Amino acid sequence: MPRRILAALLAAAFLGGASLAGAQPARAQSDSDTLTISQGVDADTLDPLTTPVTTTDNITFQIFDGLLAHDPHGKLLPALATSWKQISPDKWEFKLRHGVTFSNGDPFTSADVKFTVEKVLDPAFKSQKRNRVSTISEVLTPDPYTVIYVTKQPSAIMPGRPYDLRIVDAKYWKEHGDAYMADHPMGTGAYVLKEWRKDDRIVLTARKGYWGGDAAVKTVIFKPMPEAASRVAALQTGDTDIITNVPTQNAEQIANGRTTKLGTVRSDRVLFIAFNTQKPGIQQNVYFRQALNYAVDIPAIVKTVLKGHAYPLQNGPIPPGFVGYDPKLPSYSYDPAKAKELLKKAGVTGPLNLTLWSPSGRYNMDKEVAEAVAGQLSAVGVNATVRTQEWTNYVGAVVHKTMVPMYLLGWGNDTYDADDTLSSLFTSTYPISTWGTPETDKMIAEARVETDPTKRAALYAKVLSVVHEQAPWLFLFEYQDLYGINKRVDFQPRTDELIICHDIAWAK
Repeated sequence: MPRRILAALLAAAFLGGASLAGAQPARAQSDSDTLTISQGVDADTLDPLTTPVTTTDNITFQIFDGLLAHDPHGKLLPALATSWKQISPDKWEFKLRHGVTFSNGDPFTSADVKFTVEKVLDPAFKSQKRNRVSTISEVLTPDPYTVIYVTKQPSAIMPGRPYDLRIVDAKYWKEHGDAYMADHPMGTGAYVLKEWRKDDRIVLTARKGYWGGDAAVKTVIFKPMPEAASRVAALQTGDTDIITNVPTQNAEQIANGRTTKLGTVRSDRVLFIAFNTQKPGIQQNVYFRQALNYAVDIPAIVKTVLKGHAYPLQNGPIPPGFVGYDPKLPSYSYDPAKAKELLKKAGVTGPLNLTLWSPSGRYNMDKEVAEAVAGQLSAVGVNATVRTQEWTNYVGAVVHKTMVPMYLLGWGNDTYDADDTLSSLFTSTYPISTWGTPETDKMIAEARVETDPTKRAALYAKVLSVVHEQAPWLFLFEYQDLYGINKRVDFQPRTDELIICHDIAWAK
């Protein structure tokens, strides 16, 4: 029986938690050097400069490099830059690696770094990564292997997100133009694109002579599978080697499988429901937004839907351990009576019908979480209908702010600093933010350049106090990420959800 058919027939059993401990992997011998990875969604582009979506980064990060890298726990490491230092309050210097080439043979130089930063800064390019470089006023290139970022003001944050921003070939880009980059990526990374069949597979092959050493895995296939049951079935039958977002009801089964193991890590991603306050509707009323935060029992959703594999947000959108986290800030708790009282203040006098938008398959149990929230809201007279879209369309709707009145989204912050979350999601003019005030915009901007840690913490505390009171989100939880892994693979999950194939080896 073909493996695809077998996987489909078994899908329902997996969601029910049935065991296939005795199932035999069906991998052909010819696949022994090929690693297959299944995420819930396909990449939305292979241009590394436009989108901050992690599932897309997991493709582009194989093809492109940054100036720096992160280890699995967030420690900075050399990459295209071998050293870095702040040479004055408003200047950061990066010394570049010699002898690096793009996969077409073009040499990597400081001109490519300058082009990359200026492309992302260009308002006409409309990059969703612009906040990564928005503190940079100028990029100096005193020689081919030195880059200096000049910031608008002295800054407490290293500018340019040098471990996140992927460097592109200026000559290649100028020759072909912006649109060409979406499906013709060409970088300095460990892999090159061999094939992209949209919504079916992306095939990457390892480069020989990669500056970081040749990869152990020679061929990587990213195969999107929106249905969680299909991912589990494919892992059990050997059709795929690594799956993301293991359904919580299958975690124990995979952990105890004969050919599978479970990888877990506390994620830097939080899940939330954003209220689109920039569009007309009941969501513009602060009492309504507060009411919904009191109407939902987050610990109960974590316990029942996620089987405990998450951490409720206790003090706003910033998780513990991040710069800017303040344990003294208040939090919402489950209080249906208070929710009903606030709904009356919002002018809701009878049953209210509205839409809760959600992706399906992008985040672990995302649709199920949305449905659980909707079920709890019904108890206070808010009838929320959960509607889903295919992920690429969903990303477009987030960018164009068309989902009203509220939508589920996740945000991974690998800086471990409040700035990335606040400047991206709570600044009124940012492309994917649906809330902000002139006062909080100003405080967030001030905090970015405040070099005194005490004063900076005080600014964040003020901003987050307003965020709590205004409730622009329905605050949910921080994930524990779950990966299903074939035992033939040596793979270490990362807090930032990135899968770096160059770091993966075959188990001994």
